[in-house]
Amino acid sequence: MARLVMVTGILALTAALLAGCGGGNDHAKVEASLQHYLGNLTPEYAPFPAGAGIPRVKGNGCKDRQVKLKKGQVLSSRNLTVRMGEGLALWSCVVRFGTTLAMPVLVAVDDSTEVVFAMPGDFKQFKLK
Repeated sequence: MARLVMVTGILALTAALLAGCGGGNDHAKVEASLQHYLGNLTPEYAPFPAGAGIPRVKGNGCKDRQVKLKKGQVLSSRNLTVRMGEGLALWSCVVRFGTTLAMPVLVAVDDSTEVVFAMPGDFKQFKLK
């Protein structure tokens, strides 16, 4: 368990350092923030596969969906309904587990591109009301 925490911390630090080299690249900032977010989740309570390996954000795997949330909007899918905060932006990312499993993830970020919400699923699976 300690090794998993250490490896996750190293990955998050590496992603954060690489994001700093981007010179204003929001994609790199969102990827680093998502890696940090995933590294701080408790595996037992996370909505991601358990035992599939350490989640890693795919390089150049995040795309801005050009959706800015308004006050009181609700994001829903078949399994989830969440009232979102005002001013958050939606992004689609790809997270890898081990070498074989890649999963789309919907991400909400604030104005500083810090991830505040991440849920497995493709952008098309979610409805915004």
